Amino acid sequence: MKIENKILILSLIFCGILYTVFTFVFEPAFCNGIAAGFLLGAVNFRYLSKGVRKVVDEGRAGLMVLWGMFRLLVSGFFAWYCIVPLELNVTGMLVGLTILPVCVPIVAIYNNLKGKNDGTPA
Repeated sequence: MKIENKILILSLIFCGILYTVFTFVFEPAFCNGIAAGFLLGAVNFRYLSKGVRKVVDEGRAGLMVLWGMFRLLVSGFFAWYCIVPLELNVTGMLVGLTILPVCVPIVAIYNNLKGKNDGTPA
């Protein structure tokens, strides 16, 4: 299994746990902000990892720059739409966005301790 999939699965588990626990404690706007922030971060991470793999395999860096600008534009519009018209909690979105970056070192440390490799050269 690719390391990107491991990171997404672990972060999905963490997001589900946070969403479930915070549903009983905080308002719905905060919990829905967690889900929206995680969705934004997961989609951004998925397309970024696909782009990096294409640059490494095919060497088309110019196309990745253009695609990155488009991805940033769509991410900004999605964040604006969640905050302004849907009135989701900004703090909840930030918590949802930080789930994925927290899971990246956890998976990397776990893979190094277990000696697992996803096939990429060192």
